[in-house]
Amino acid sequence: MPYSLPDLPPSLPTIGNRFTMWLGRTLLRISGWRVTGELPDVPKMIVAAAPHTSNWDWALAMYTLLAINIRINYMIKHTTFWWPLSVILNATGAVAVDRNAPEGLIENTRKRIEESDQIVMVITPEGTRKRGEQWKTGFLRLAYATGLPLLLVSWDYPSKTIQLGPEMPLSGDVDADLAKVRAHFRQFTGAVPAYQSP
Repeated sequence: MPYSLPDLPPSLPTIGNRFTMWLGRTLLRISGWRVTGELPDVPKMIVAAAPHTSNWDWALAMYTLLAINIRINYMIKHTTFWWPLSVILNATGAVAVDRNAPEGLIENTRKRIEESDQIVMVITPEGTRKRGEQWKTGFLRLAYATGLPLLLVSWDYPSKTIQLGPEMPLSGDVDADLAKVRAHFRQFTGAVPAYQSP
């Protein structure tokens, strides 16, 4: 039986070729994971991904982007960019972030998005793999500033499912929108439940 995956809409940016798609699908299949949901047919979007509790989340995301053939950009702490890992990070769309100097991050990212013809910017709202009560609101402020759709993507380890969507309608009220996003992600369980933010 063929391995079923959501289709990549034509508006979205692509990353690889038939071999990399085969590799991603093979890695997902071997690891027992499946991908459900769908992607909107738009050239640009913001993605909030959670619950983020393990480095395995990154590996699964890489399997998925190769399998679907979608190119993304994602934020990751700058201290991770050491050779040879930096080669892989740069190739897969990583954007270095200095957490000790967050000034200008939203504005710089907004400019990057506006200057791009196609871009899928992925952000983990929890901001860390460890448990934290306070979620970052940068993904919402980016969505407000750019007017782009916000797609929610989740990892659910008990069912080994990566869920693409839904697209979250935004009101412009940060507190209300953040509460809705957090409520959505509570139905999914990360790799390390003890680290999962409520």
